[in-house]
Amino acid sequence: MADVVMTNMGDVTPTRSGWFNRKVVGLLLAYVALLFAMVVILFPLLWMFLSSFKGQSELFARDMTLLPNVWTWENYVNVWFNTPFPLYFWNSFYIAGLTTLFTVFVAIYAAYAIARLEFKGRKAFGLMLLITQMFPHIMLVLPLFAIIKALGLFNTHIALIIAYTAFSLPFSIWMLRSFFAAIPTELEDAAAVDGASLMSTLHKVILPLVGPGIAAVAMYTFIQAWNEFLFALVFLQSQSLRTLPLGLASFQEEFTLRWDLMMAGGSIVSLPVLIFFLFMQRFIVQGLLGGAVKG
Repeated sequence: MADVVMTNMGDVTPTRSGWFNRKVVGLLLAYVALLFAMVVILFPLLWMFLSSFKGQSELFARDMTLLPNVWTWENYVNVWFNTPFPLYFWNSFYIAGLTTLFTVFVAIYAAYAIARLEFKGRKAFGLMLLITQMFPHIMLVLPLFAIIKALGLFNTHIALIIAYTAFSLPFSIWMLRSFFAAIPTELEDAAAVDGASLMSTLHKVILPLVGPGIAAVAMYTFIQAWNEFLFALVFLQSQSLRTLPLGLASFQEEFTLRWDLMMAGGSIVSLPVLIFFLFMQRFIVQGLLGGAVKG
């Protein structure tokens, strides 16, 4: 046989060529599976993007095609200049940006405290962070609505920023905690010998080493706040305060559904996240893998 060797005891030992063939077949199957998954995941986005260049007649044609027969920018012009879409875009960017800043700021100090400082209930606090992730958001809408109403924050962007920060913090703290815990304590000891304070050591020695973790937390928080729909629907009432998910939903009129505006609007909404991810993907992958392995 070409791929195996018969030993004196009658055992079958794979040869190097047989091992190589199995490895090649395994890699080919893996690539085929990845290609199939990529097509399934990206096809709806590709359909949305290409449909955004179609006119109304093509969108509702009986014989639909993937590529537009006539390419047009009219949908983008209409959605940007003839609707409040730019206002929705700014509202989402403002809310998601502040939520990301607040979450990263609080998560850094909370995660460092859990990873390095000794205090009563530290393990229980870390466990509670994980437990909070088990509750679906819809269960907490009514209690949050009562709190927001009592604080006089109903129909304000501050209500959304507080809610998004509260929901992003547990996972962000847990992820960053793993990075802080993986850094050798000898670095902090050396900084202490040189006279550095705890905060100075954190800012000048530790934070530069957990850059991938901070990038992963920032990306996770921004996407969560950028795409969130339920809280925005409950906490906001004024049209001028709407975020992008609510703005896109408003293109559904009483008797018609403006697919042309929704396709163009959806493509614009996806663009900032896509650009952000392309530039930050190296740090994000390192951050997510680091958090998974070191945890």
